[in-house]
Formats: sequence, structure tokens, C-alpha cells
Amino acid sequence: MASTSATDDRYTLLRASRLLDGQGSSAVEDAAVLIHGDEIALVGSQTEVRAPDGAAAEVIDYGDASILPGMVDAHTHLVSPGDGTPSDVVGQEADDILLMQAIKNARTILHSGVTSIRENGAKNHVTFSLREGIERGLAVGPKMTLCGRPVTITGGHMWYFGGEADGADGVRKQVRQLIKEGADYIKLVATGGSTRESDPLLPSYTVDELRVATDEAHNFGKLTAAHCASAQGVQNCLDADVDMIVHCVFEDSEGRYEYRPDLVDRLLEADAWVNPTLYVVRAGIERLAERVETAGDERAVMQESLDQRQRGLDNRMEACGRMMEAGVKMTAGSDSPWGDYAPGEFVNEVLMLAGAGLSAPEALASGMSGAADSIGMGGVSGRLVPGRSADLLVVNGDPSRDLKSLWSVVDVYQDGVRVERGVM
Repeated sequence: MASTSATDDRYTLLRASRLLDGQGSSAVEDAAVLIHGDEIALVGSQTEVRAPDGAAAEVIDYGDASILPGMVDAHTHLVSPGDGTPSDVVGQEADDILLMQAIKNARTILHSGVTSIRENGAKNHVTFSLREGIERGLAVGPKMTLCGRPVTITGGHMWYFGGEADGADGVRKQVRQLIKEGADYIKLVATGGSTRESDPLLPSYTVDELRVATDEAHNFGKLTAAHCASAQGVQNCLDADVDMIVHCVFEDSEGRYEYRPDLVDRLLEADAWVNPTLYVVRAGIERLAERVETAGDERAVMQESLDQRQRGLDNRMEACGRMMEAGVKMTAGSDSPWGDYAPGEFVNEVLMLAGAGLSAPEALASGMSGAADSIGMGGVSGRLVPGRSADLLVVNGDPSRDLKSLWSVVDVYQDGVRVERGVM
């Protein structure tokens, strides 16, 4: 027997000094958002937005605050603790421990104002189980688009997550298996990375192997994204029509940085997204700098490593800024909580993109509408428009003028319901 839930008829009217739609538009002053059930019903000025005549509505006036869409993080790794634990160690943990870590991180991320994420790789079936648990109400967390296991060569970066595949036939089978299990997109590991015994400067898959993966994914209507920590990896992925280049590092096989305008032209031609993951590098530098201060006999060696990492970040910032000037599409994806990048600090990545050259409104959009578009969630997340799920963020101040206002979270709404933040 069909029935109408009482929540379907509830109205909530939010008011604040300003509203930002997540698309880089100018703020709406003296703004209001009307929520009907779990959707946004109306958006505009307080004189225009009100509940229908005769309808009861809860009215919440936030005063000198801003209402925005919930933030969208295009790159997370929920099974990692974000405390510097090496990824190889994380990958050896039992699945049930990793699931508990992922549950904790998902809650932290949602409470920080991120209401949608793209998960960029976890062990076995862990994140599929997490998503199902959230959908059943067994846990809380953001909306998620998942790859499941990253597809990597035997012994390659993130091999410990269970996605090893070699040769065209092996890659094809792995992609099909992931789609069967519920993957929303395919994550490819095109070079080595932080995994011990992998080399970030060398390509792993051949172009033919990458092409098989993208063809299979695209045949099923799925996007692809690839970890690329060297220029050759970027080139191989562009040859294979990968949709998003993650990290996009312009270093050769010897570790020499050289900006590659030829590859930038190809990124523009392909209309590909770049996810530069800047703060995860900065976080590692900050942690190492703390250790250098208290080091003894090893201080000189550690300082050399610190200087090398700083040069690498400077190169990435310079390349990122030049790509922005050229018109390459940049998405904010934190890579958190990988390495030393703690969960719940997505704002740091938005700030880094601004530091590389985006204006405050552009950087804001990169973590909302732009990020949503880049991960295939543009019709669901990242914009304050009627008809969307009411995933909202309320912060003190005006983030379009000062991005650091994003740290000052007042409330988070998911599907029209205020999130009880701070509840463990």
C-alpha cells in the first residue's frame, strides 16, 4: 500500500546575509533557500523566497552568514588514516579494520561540509560496503561515486588494494569485474607512486593497455581517471583518451621538471580535467619540517629531502598556474586522507588552487560545481538550484571574498536534513 511520508511535506526556510550558488556567480544578498522534503524548492532573495500559502515551514535565520552548496571533493581515499602511515602498511590491514576507518573518515568529511566525493581507490570491496551501509542508514557520510579497486600492474602502485591486472585481456577483465560490482568509474594507475618498489617517474601500463581500459569503461558509459606522476604517464593517458589526469606531474624519467606546453595543448584539445592534488604534497612537507626541527644526526639528510620536496611542490604550483592560464579545467580533489593529509580538511586544497592562480570565486567553484562536473555528478551536486538534493553548507563570512571562511562551518544539510555534527 502506497503512503506519503510526513517528511515529504515538510518545508524548511533558510535565511542568511548571502547565498553563493557554487558556480562562481556573484552573491545573492539577503538570501533565502526553501527546502521541500529532501530537495531545494526555491533559491533567491528573502523577498522572493517563501513557503506556499498555508504551508507550515521551519524558519532558520543564520544572520551574517553564507549559504552554499555542499562542497565536492573529487579525490579521497577513505581507508587511509591521514596520519602519515605509509600506504603499503594501510594496504595490509584487514578489510574490517579498513571499513571502520572508512566509516570514521566519511563522517568527518561530511561534518566538514563536503557532501559529495569521488573515492579514488580502496581495498577489495570496502567502499562498496561503506556506500551500501550509508544508504541503509547504518553509517553517515557524503554521497559517493566509486571506482572500488584501482586498476594497476602486478606490484604497481596500490597493488595491495587487490586490483592487479596485466596485459590487454587482464585489464579488460578487471574493468568488467569492477563494473559488475558497482563501480561508477574506472581508476587507472598509469605510473608508479608512493608505493614502495614502484617508480613514480616511470609509466606502468602501455598505451594499448590503457586504451583497452578506457574503451571498456566508455562502452559502459563510465568515466576514467588516471594517476600520472610523470610526463610520459600524462602523454600515455592522453593517447588513450583518459578523462581525468590525476597529479599531472611534468617530470621526466630522471626527475627533471620541464613544463610541457605540447601536453597542455593536448589536455585542452581533449577537454580533459586535471586534478593536481597540491596540498597532499604540502602536508608531507609540513610534517617533515616538524621532524627536521627535532632531528639529531640525521638532520642534514632530512633537510635535503625536505628541500627536494619543496622544489617539487614549487614546480607543481608553477605548472598548475600555467595550465590555469592556458584554460585547462582544474578540479579540486584533496587525495585526503592519503599520507599526512588529515580527513576533513578539503578546504586546504581549495586554498592551494587559489594560491596557484584561481580567483576566490573560481577556486570556490572548483570545489563545488567544477568538481561535481569533473566526476560525473554535475546533475546531482555542487550547485544551489531548484530540483537538486538539498545538500547545503552554511558558513560564517563570505567565501567569495575570503576562502578561509569555509573553515567556519555553522551547519551542514544532507537531503534536507540538518547533520548532527560532532556526534561520534
